[in-house]
Amino acid sequence: MNAKLRFVYMGLAALSVIQFLFYDPSIHLYFQDLAFETERLTLLYQQFSHIGDTFFQILNYSYLIISLALFIYYYIRYYKLRSIRDHVLYMMICLLPITFLHLFIFYWAPSNFVRTTFSKSFINYLQPPINLFLTEYRFFPLIAAIAIAIMNYSIFKYKANEARYLNTNLMTKKKIDTASLGVRAFTHAIKNHLLAIRSESEYLQEKLSDDEDAIYSLKLISESCEQSFNSINQANEKLKEITLKMKPVPLEQPVEKAIQRFSSKLSKAEIYLEKTESNILVHIDEEQINEAIYNILKNAVEALGNTAGTITVRLNQVDQWGTVTIRDNGPGIEAENADDIFTPFFSTKPSITNWGIGLSFCHKVVTGHGGKIEVTSALGEFTQFDILLPLVKRV
Repeated sequence: MNAKLRFVYMGLAALSVIQFLFYDPSIHLYFQDLAFETERLTLLYQQFSHIGDTFFQILNYSYLIISLALFIYYYIRYYKLRSIRDHVLYMMICLLPITFLHLFIFYWAPSNFVRTTFSKSFINYLQPPINLFLTEYRFFPLIAAIAIAIMNYSIFKYKANEARYLNTNLMTKKKIDTASLGVRAFTHAIKNHLLAIRSESEYLQEKLSDDEDAIYSLKLISESCEQSFNSINQANEKLKEITLKMKPVPLEQPVEKAIQRFSSKLSKAEIYLEKTESNILVHIDEEQINEAIYNILKNAVEALGNTAGTITVRLNQVDQWGTVTIRDNGPGIEAENADDIFTPFFSTKPSITNWGIGLSFCHKVVTGHGGKIEVTSALGEFTQFDILLPLVKRV
């Protein structure tokens, strides 16, 4: 938390303490007695009570209005970041019944607390008009129970969403670990066969050096073996355990490097980077995050194919997170595939060189940083990946 916000919270806390003291009966009685004994202070005390009550009433209503306005603002601004959006929504739902309960039950309280009789024969504070609102007060327990039920349901739904997200991550991690074990076993078995095929291909190229058609076919076999070697090695590298070398890094640094890797490649897709003016400092392994973002960009470029699409990369800071949003206007992902895209070997692109490892690697890297990675998509419209990475804590 920066210094400016710290002073804001200190100021809000000070106002709360002052308000508590202002409505405290013992303090009010002391000032009433003092004003009663000194008749000249009576008018001053009445003005003080009226002005103070008016000020705090306006302040409390302002708190409620500003709080709801901030929740709505955050909800609209970060609507596309699912985890932030859900968190704000459930907090707002919890605030609404408390607000209603406060306004319905206690709207009379401050005014009655500060109206005094200045007569020793009567009580110092006016009683609330219970006879006039008897029907309302009979419903107070029911209203309170409904408010608590709404809050409990909201908290339950939020916790259920978080639990579902954690379970999904856990299942994905287990699948990645299982796939890693399978790839290692597969690598050991298949490499020997590929070496034998390549060796025989090279031998036949020497024997049939005069046959152009045979040489052409044998070279294709050798190249296919080489591509298979590379694919196996890449899969093995991306699925094996990674060691993160964490350090404070500006978020734009690995993102810009990942985008630059596409500058020399032939692609009709246009990549746009939107940055904030302030420096977003995150605690990451720059090389691994660079590779993860590159994999997502590569997926986006491949999804766009030969169409002249656009890919927008947006950097932002939301509370304790630095966020990277990667959005393309490609064909999108079908709803039934959205939950499986981080699963190893899952791919919708038919290619012998594409093993469906890239997004599994991204998931492994981002969650390894204590971050979150989410995907939203509309078929035929867009696909969007949101990466949330912890900010460097500043004292």
